[in-house]
Amino acid sequence: MPFLDLPTGARVYYERKGKGPPLILIMGTGLDCSCWRLQVDAYCKHFECISFDNRGTGKTTGNQTPLSVSLMAADTAALIKKLNLGPAHISGLSLGSCIAQELTLNHPELVTTLQLHGTWGRAYGYAKRKFRAQIRLLEKLDLRAFYEINVLWFMTPKYMNLYPDKVTNQINQLIQSNPQRDLLKQQYQADLDHDTLDRLPQIKVPSLVTVGSFDLALPPMYGKEVTSAIPNCEFFMFKNGGHLHNIEDSEEFNRITLDFLQRHSL
Repeated sequence: MPFLDLPTGARVYYERKGKGPPLILIMGTGLDCSCWRLQVDAYCKHFECISFDNRGTGKTTGNQTPLSVSLMAADTAALIKKLNLGPAHISGLSLGSCIAQELTLNHPELVTTLQLHGTWGRAYGYAKRKFRAQIRLLEKLDLRAFYEINVLWFMTPKYMNLYPDKVTNQINQLIQSNPQRDLLKQQYQADLDHDTLDRLPQIKVPSLVTVGSFDLALPPMYGKEVTSAIPNCEFFMFKNGGHLHNIEDSEEFNRITLDFLQRHSL
């Protein structure tokens, strides 16, 4: 299994597949890189895909430095540099989208294009209450009970009705590959503390924001706000899509995102 020891203090597990321009895939809170599998299978025909586990998630380990979006963005920048991949296409989902924002703002020389899925620029109102509730639930519940509740924010009712076994498998996978409770709590705190909204106009690379119209984790208003803040940013809404629309609507997600990547890879 490939690991890299980074100067930021993290030992990062990563996977590499395909040939072509480099594409870095950054996953969300508590999720490991396997959640990009449906995308990697499609992307690898056109791009060299690098997916990895964030600090505190899956097989990646780190020092005792408190987690933050900025620190995880520094990990991502160090990974890109160590693999000699920059500049690269960057795609992040949920917490991964926040990491992608910070990476692009702090290291624009490493970024060719930017994709932000299920994103936000500042956690206020609904998002602030939701992240605080998740932290409180983590403090009170065992992990299975936590994820049985948490999945209600991530998956749509339609998907749950059609694919109950897939939802159960997703919960089991989360528990099996889950970070330690304290590290997961720190990731949710990083979600809560994330605030780039006033700096997003500094982003100059071609950018795409996608949202699910039925996203109960981060409703579309937050993604629209990010779209408005980034100059010339493209926007796509998945009708009745949830927070993990890369999984629920994988075929359409792959079509939309590949179109964006290929238009900006000429």
